[in-house]
Amino acid sequence: MFSTGGNVLINVGPTAYGKIEPIFEERLRQMGSWLKVNGEGIYSSIPWKYQNDTINSNVWYTQSKDQQSVYAFLLVWPKGSTEISLGAPITTSNTQVTLLGSNIGPLKWRPLNGTDGIIIDVSNVEAYSLESDWAWAFKLTNTKY
Repeated sequence: MFSTGGNVLINVGPTAYGKIEPIFEERLRQMGSWLKVNGEGIYSSIPWKYQNDTINSNVWYTQSKDQQSVYAFLLVWPKGSTEISLGAPITTSNTQVTLLGSNIGPLKWRPLNGTDGIIIDVSNVEAYSLESDWAWAFKLTNTKY
């Protein structure tokens, strides 16, 4: 996983005739589509102090090289819930949360426990309008670290 400073092995190679099988081509195109939306949190990122969230096992983190942004990758969209809880981020009064690939703008949030952790309000995010089918990246700026 990228959050641990690793690489992804996709194991796609050509046939003996130099062709990529259609199923593998589809997977490569899907990966490209996902990276087009969420690549900001992958390309030129570095591991954050937390790799996996402290309370939500479906969230993994990276941070920008300039350490100005933290990216929380949510692997499972919450069905029937309008909130996403994260235990690791330490917020400030200036913390902003956006969803990569969304034109909604900054999302509403509140502290989970004082300033430790965050609860993100996703009630105005329509699940069917999300540009990704596999994982979603929240960009957090102005956190303490």
